[in-house]
Amino acid sequence: MAWIALIFGTSCTVIRPWEFFALAQTYVFDRTDSLEQFKVFWGASWFVVVKGWHVLEFAILQLLCVFTWKWCFGQFSARTIVGAMLFCFLFAASDEWHQSFIPERFGTITDVFIDSLGIGIAGLLSLWHMRRASGT
Repeated sequence: MAWIALIFGTSCTVIRPWEFFALAQTYVFDRTDSLEQFKVFWGASWFVVVKGWHVLEFAILQLLCVFTWKWCFGQFSARTIVGAMLFCFLFAASDEWHQSFIPERFGTITDVFIDSLGIGIAGLLSLWHMRRASGT
């Protein structure tokens, strides 16, 4: 539940580029030239970093759901894994919808697909692990 709250909470926030760079300058970079180099790096890589975080946060959510359902129901099956995947997908869609109500945020179907990539990767790894553990 804490991970869901973290995702929801970060969906409620907006960090504008100038705010991000001001924080970086205050807490990370002690020289202006280092900050300028970081700005160039960030300009070239922000998409991969931000969308990669989407993939990772929903992969983690998928794994947490699988382990929680296993703990609650004592079962680690394909049904449990697929159920967790469905739950995570519905949460991803609802989170994007929620973002459409946040000023300066936008809910997009593209982000639901990116979130689903993390869900799918973690779900497939869970299925692979389950099959390997059962020896089939």
